[in-house]
Amino acid sequence: MRSTVPPRRALLLSCAVCLCFVVACESQRRDAVTDGSDLPLAAVTEAMYTVGAFSGEDWETFGRIADVDFDASGNLYILDEGNYRVVVVNRDGALVRTLGSQGEGPGELSGPTSAAILDDGRLVVYDMGFPGALEVFDQQGTFVSSTPVDPLSGMPGQLLLPLGGDRMVTTGGMTIRMAGQDEPDEPPEDAHLRDIDIFSLGGTGKEVLYRAWNLPPDEVVEDFTATNAQGQNVFTMGLQRQRAFRPWLHIGVLPDGRVAVADSVGYRVKLIGADGSVTGVIQRDIAPEPVTEAIQEGERARRIEGLTAESASSRISLMGGLEELSGEAAEQLREQMLPMIENMLFPDEIPVVAGMAVDGEGRLWIARTAPGGDGDGPIDIMSAQGDYIGTLPPEAPRIPDAFGPDGLMAYIETDEMDVPSVRVIRLAALGSS
Repeated sequence: MRSTVPPRRALLLSCAVCLCFVVACESQRRDAVTDGSDLPLAAVTEAMYTVGAFSGEDWETFGRIADVDFDASGNLYILDEGNYRVVVVNRDGALVRTLGSQGEGPGELSGPTSAAILDDGRLVVYDMGFPGALEVFDQQGTFVSSTPVDPLSGMPGQLLLPLGGDRMVTTGGMTIRMAGQDEPDEPPEDAHLRDIDIFSLGGTGKEVLYRAWNLPPDEVVEDFTATNAQGQNVFTMGLQRQRAFRPWLHIGVLPDGRVAVADSVGYRVKLIGADGSVTGVIQRDIAPEPVTEAIQEGERARRIEGLTAESASSRISLMGGLEELSGEAAEQLREQMLPMIENMLFPDEIPVVAGMAVDGEGRLWIARTAPGGDGDGPIDIMSAQGDYIGTLPPEAPRIPDAFGPDGLMAYIETDEMDVPSVRVIRLAALGSS
C-alpha cells in the first residue's frame, strides 16, 4: 500500500522519528551512567572454525593450551604448552606453520607460559624454564633473539600484553627466593600490593608501572605433605586459608597506550599513563552485593562440588594453573582441602568486576559478577574514551581469551574428555537490542 503522506511531509516525519529515537537513546544512555541502569545491547556473531582434536593431525592435537593471540592479519597463534610449541592457523583454521620445540637451545622451549604479538608482527613467548627468557620469532616463524628474565627479580604473569615498541605489560608473576637469601625481619606495609610490570626486549630488566591494590597477605594455616605408595614424603607445601570472592586484578591496553586496571571491590577502572600515574577513572553507579548467609552456603557448596566432581577427580590446579597435581597426590590434597572450605573467609561484599579486556576496536569489555557470585553476569561495553555504550546480557558471548581484527574472538575450551581446543567466532555487529 502506497503512503498518502506528501513526500516532503513524509521526509520531515521520518527525520522527526529518527531524531526522537536518537534523543531517546541518548537519554537512556545518560540515565544509565547516572543511576546504574543498563542500556541493553545485542551481539550478532558468526561461527568461524574450531581447531583441536583427540585424534587427528599432529599439529591439531594439543597438550595444554596456555595462551592464544591474533596477529593483524587475523592469523591465530596457539601456545601449546603441553607440546612446547606454537601452532599458527589462518582465518579459515588451516595450518600455516608450527614453531618451537622442546629443548633449551635457540628457538626451543622448556616451560612456555604466555605470549604476545608485537605491533610489527613479531611473536614473543615467555619461557619459564630456568632461568627463563623472552623468546622472539619473526613473522615467518624464524627464531630471532632471546632476552633473559631474572626469576629472582620477578617473572611475567600469565597475561602478557603488547605495550608498543619492544615492551610488554603484565600482571606481576612469581619471584623465586633462594635458600639463605636475605629477607627483612618484617615485610614492608605495602608488600601485599600487586605489581603491574613492564618487560622490555632491550634487556633492561623489569620495570614496575603501577602497584595495584590487594587484600592483606593470606595466612598459611597448615602444611600439606604428599606421600607415595611406600609412605615416603614426596614434597610439602603450605596451604593458605580459603578466601571467597577475592577481588582479582584485571588489565587491558587501550589504543593510546594507557593501561586500564581494575583491582577493587567497587566498579572502578583506573587508567594508568606511561609514567605510572592515574590519568582517569571509568566507573558506574553499581554497588557491590552484600554477602549473606545464603550466599556463603552457596559458595561453599560450589567449591565442594568443584573439588569432588568427576571432571576434577584426576587433577588439581595450583599456582593459577601453572602447575597441576594428579593421581594419589591430588586425592590427598583434595581430602585436606575439603574441611578448609567450611572455615573459609568471606568478605562483606562481592566485587562488582569479574573480568575485563580491550577488543580490536579499542573498546573495554567489563564483565560484572552475577548475583550471588554464581555464573555469568552481564558485560558492559565502554568506548576507548570511557563512554558507556551499553550492556550485553549474560547469555551473550563472553569475554574471549583473545580479540582479533574484524571482530574475531578466540575461546580456549576443553570437552568432557579434557581434550583442549580453540573455538573462533566473529562479532559481526554490536548494537541496541
